[in-house]
Amino acid sequence: MLALSPIFILSFAIIVLLFSVFILKVNTRWCTILTVLGLLGALICSTAIGYKISINTQMITDISSDNMQISVPSSTPVTDANSSNEETIAIDAVPTEPVVPASNSENNHDNVSSETNLQSNVDKNEWQAHNITALFTCDGYGLLYTSLILIIAIIVASLTYRWFMHEQNHHGLFYVILLFMTLGGVTLVYASHLMSFFIGLELLSIPFVGLIGYQYQQTHSLEAAIKYMILSAVASVFLLLGIAFYYATTGELTFSGLSYQLSTMSYPSTLLLTGVCLMLVGIGFKLSLVPFQLWLPDVYQGSPTVVALLFSTVGKVAVFCAIARLFLLAPIVNNETIRIILVIMAFCSILWGNSLALMQSSVKRLLAYSSIAHFGYLLIALIAVQYQVLALETIGVYLISYILANICILGVISLESHSDELQDHENEVDLSGLFWRRPILALSMGLGLLSLAGVPLTAGFVGRFLLVLLGVTAELWWLMGAVVIGSALGLYFYARLIINLYIRPVSRDDQLSMSSVIKLKWQDIRISELFIAISALLTLLCGIYPKWLFSLVSMAQYLTT
Repeated sequence: MLALSPIFILSFAIIVLLFSVFILKVNTRWCTILTVLGLLGALICSTAIGYKISINTQMITDISSDNMQISVPSSTPVTDANSSNEETIAIDAVPTEPVVPASNSENNHDNVSSETNLQSNVDKNEWQAHNITALFTCDGYGLLYTSLILIIAIIVASLTYRWFMHEQNHHGLFYVILLFMTLGGVTLVYASHLMSFFIGLELLSIPFVGLIGYQYQQTHSLEAAIKYMILSAVASVFLLLGIAFYYATTGELTFSGLSYQLSTMSYPSTLLLTGVCLMLVGIGFKLSLVPFQLWLPDVYQGSPTVVALLFSTVGKVAVFCAIARLFLLAPIVNNETIRIILVIMAFCSILWGNSLALMQSSVKRLLAYSSIAHFGYLLIALIAVQYQVLALETIGVYLISYILANICILGVISLESHSDELQDHENEVDLSGLFWRRPILALSMGLGLLSLAGVPLTAGFVGRFLLVLLGVTAELWWLMGAVVIGSALGLYFYARLIINLYIRPVSRDDQLSMSSVIKLKWQDIRISELFIAISALLTLLCGIYPKWLFSLVSMAQYLTT
């Protein structure tokens, strides 16, 4: 159960924070500290486990690449199905040491040596990717995105404290909901069973209702919360009904069991196709794909900016990673009907999102429509999932670049806003001339916008290049045409926002100096600004030298058997 330590630590952090908020009545500052400490503990555990698993897997891969043959005696007893599930690893061949009976001529030194070898083999098996019961999977793929989710939650906790700084009220409940949402995202990424997938999805979605409507005094906040609550409940009903039809046809709920059942079926039944289509309705809502996207701009606009950052990153990345694991294991897209439906959804999402983003003056509404287009792009990786290595690299690089860009953009808007105002400063007018007030934030936001546009020398360009490469390899020509058109439209409205950041203001209400010399006040740079600046530097570094990003993504191998 060491592999589930991030989930255990998050659960313990929730209990401690609840006790501190309702019994000890701690203030917002201490709630922030306790939340960050809990998230850091989970992050350290997930990083350490992921590193050990990736190193062990890499060592085995290197051995197998050298064509080293390890003989296993045929007399090895066959274990039952349950034990094989718990010992399943991410690759096919594992070097094992057969136990040879000791002869009378062997001395005590040989016995000690054999015991040492057996102990080392046990230690290696402890750090291999494996199924934790039937519900969860611990592998490099899940631990990579678990670490990303925890990092985003730490950044959001820091930004939230700055957002609440002007208020005297205590806001510990916000951090409790934030931890519940993070726990749901981690559970979803770990899921290898449709029931744990559904539970993680609901644990992720329900806290968002509270986060969206938390600052209900703000304009459109309650409207956004009610819209999301009703439509999320409807989408969950569709998803649960699709899972029921799926189970009625295949008799399986584990991802690996579904893979076996679908690969051995001679032809898919009508009930199975109906179940998959109902599941796509629920998934399409969670990822806001066309035609289930109409609610998203209103929810983005009515949410606090820190919640919009959570929604655009954790809320979608966790869902997409879980869906990608399901598609990688179960050959759903092999059916031509499902494949056509996914192609139409991706094509319409790319064109719809980029076209309507052209007409937006609100940055959060623009990013909402942009999010529709970006996950339309990513849907191409699910359609071409048969190219597993390239699809995994594309998903990883694109999601990391998307996360970094959103931190740069929405993080800056959050720092420019405060919770005691009726609306966050997210209009183009509010951000006009930001470079002359806060140059570091303006440069970071500009890099984030360039990355979303896919401009060279940014991480977004690398992700877009891999996406086009994957689409051309899979011969998805219509979708490649949509990507080209969408990228051209996106370049226009992203460039408009970037130019707006550097417009010299004609008049100033805040009585700042009108001199052309920009004075950098390093004492004004705090932890929140540092997180945003680091995200911008990583965006630039990944675009200039993406090799380390490829290595990180390639190390995160998923459990194949």
